[in-house]
Amino acid sequence: MKLQKTNLAEQAYTALREMLLAGERFMPGDKISVEDLSRQLGVSRSPVWNAIARLEADGIVEVRPRQGVFFVGFDRDRLMEIMATREVLEGAAARLAAEKASPEQVAELRASVALQREALGRGALDDYADEAARFHSLLARAGGNKVMVKIIERLWARARAMCIRPGARTALLDERVDEHGRMVDAISHRDGEAAEAEIRAHIRRIAGSLSAL
Repeated sequence: MKLQKTNLAEQAYTALREMLLAGERFMPGDKISVEDLSRQLGVSRSPVWNAIARLEADGIVEVRPRQGVFFVGFDRDRLMEIMATREVLEGAAARLAAEKASPEQVAELRASVALQREALGRGALDDYADEAARFHSLLARAGGNKVMVKIIERLWARARAMCIRPGARTALLDERVDEHGRMVDAISHRDGEAAEAEIRAHIRRIAGSLSAL
């Protein structure tokens, strides 16, 4: 994919982030060649290094002096810390969403749940994973705290990057979608306590499954 010659740094960041999180070319811990990426994207190394710096801040890559750039490796202890932090922050975001979400935002959350079910129904697990991630971002945004949204999205990306596995398939996906649906129900009823409890239990269950990786 060649990039346009406008806003190359932003395009490089978006392209590299999508490439890494897709789990098709790089696995956790792999070394990343900036020169190869520059050739593939059709740009100089400068915008690629700019993108690498942002991805390092996101926790998706690691720049090691005299060694190079590496896709973040799997670290079970760090992953559990990320999930524990997500539980707290997303619980707070869900409570805020129950207070502040507009009817349009609630409708968008419901539509996301429907898209997740549709993706599972046709066996499109990558589409499901992308939509489930979008759901969590939408829920955080419905709370209206932009700082919290940014942190949650970064934590999600770090966890997803660490957990990429060839042919990996997460169990109990239908139950996960049901849990998403209950979160939306609680938000639509302005029940902040229930919304927070639902998402915290949801993330704890996911963490439990990830701890076995």
